[in-house]
Amino acid sequence: MKILREVEASPEQMAVLLDARPGVLVVRGAAGSGKTTTALLRLRQLCATWRARRVRLGQASPVRVLVLTYNQTLQGYVQRLADEQVAAGEDLELRVQTFAKFAIDLLGAQQVIVDATRKRVLVDLGQGLGLEDRFLVEEVEYALGRFTRENLRDYVGVRRDGRGTSPRMEAMLRERLLTEVIAPYQQYKDEQGVVDWNDVALLAAGVPGQAWDVVVVDEAQDFSANQVRAVMAHLAADHSATFVMDTAQRIYPRAFTWAQAGVSGVRSTVLRSNHRNTRQVAAFARPLVEGLTLGEDGALPDLHAANRTGPEPVVVVGRYSRQLAYVMEHVVRAAIAVDESVAFLHAGGGGWFDSTKAALDREGIDYVDLTRLGSWPTGSAQVAFSTLHSAKGLEFDHVILIGLSQDVTPHGPEVGDTALENLRRLLAMGIGRARESVTLGYKPTEESTLLEYLDPDTFQKVIA
Repeated sequence: MKILREVEASPEQMAVLLDARPGVLVVRGAAGSGKTTTALLRLRQLCATWRARRVRLGQASPVRVLVLTYNQTLQGYVQRLADEQVAAGEDLELRVQTFAKFAIDLLGAQQVIVDATRKRVLVDLGQGLGLEDRFLVEEVEYALGRFTRENLRDYVGVRRDGRGTSPRMEAMLRERLLTEVIAPYQQYKDEQGVVDWNDVALLAAGVPGQAWDVVVVDEAQDFSANQVRAVMAHLAADHSATFVMDTAQRIYPRAFTWAQAGVSGVRSTVLRSNHRNTRQVAAFARPLVEGLTLGEDGALPDLHAANRTGPEPVVVVGRYSRQLAYVMEHVVRAAIAVDESVAFLHAGGGGWFDSTKAALDREGIDYVDLTRLGSWPTGSAQVAFSTLHSAKGLEFDHVILIGLSQDVTPHGPEVGDTALENLRRLLAMGIGRARESVTLGYKPTEESTLLEYLDPDTFQKVIA
């Protein structure tokens, strides 16, 4: 599968690379602004700087460099890129991991509660609160990811940013969530001898381990406050930590400020130029995130920062089989002919891709499924499948999101509904993976309400 194109650093990226001061640097950037590219270029620069420092100080131990990513798919992608940027050796240890792997390496094997069991326990405990199941689980995740066990009570009165305004979590309802759901859930885990991933982050922050000189965290907006605390706890006294993020693309409700995560002295810089998308793709994605709360580390796509033009995005209307026939004829075959990459993305993944894979099989077109893939595929396939969540941080020449129905994008009816705002960010992020073209598709009467946020002046509608 094709990897990120080799690029030269732009003037604003050069400013990031030249900042070799120790401490914490936050690199903020809108979709397409080259955050991952900047992270890897900065990684190369920092490795050279710290290698020279090691020689100057006459140190015997190697420079220890850690790159953390949001998920397994991105970890495989970044590992491939990092290997191209940095040559490890006796004087430098380079490790690219997901946060989960980083934490488990510190702690050793843990009995982690099965995700389905965790959700069932939380939903059963919260039946009397009148909250939608998904929202209930996400709100518990927010509280346990933001606070330690010792200061969980702070959740009741804290300002809650980074999510919609509905459902409203007033202090009384938060108190009930804390006492009726979170406290018995914690007791359940203790009795069963299991932990969840929030516990793993807290435990990782408290155990000894070798300190890291250089740390780069990509897609940091989807790390929790406790995960950031764990990273900070394992930095060397003299260190360089870089967090690359855009809260406009946050797809989990884990908002926090750096002060709340116990991080002080943060420097920050903003990447505004759009290196990935055409102006047409950027304009197509922007309405999905306009009006959302971005937080201090978010940035909207700048339509004027994209310096390339391309075809208008296409929205195909028809039965799924007709949507598929259209993209096979007008996108996939054309991309294969000129050696360009194509990604089929979907909120659900799994069985949703079966008919598409069958169509590719009939034409003898190779493909790879990137979802949760731990290493980047090295074969010649030009077509990839991925869930929207696993596509985060990746890029492709052409992005296809067909079968965009309300069934796979459920949310509440209220203005400011948290699930709806998260879905808007998720779809905008998926669209933003495209370098050249985007094609969406839906069946009439079953279309996702997310399509209502698109500007009809930014796409071509095709009846299939």
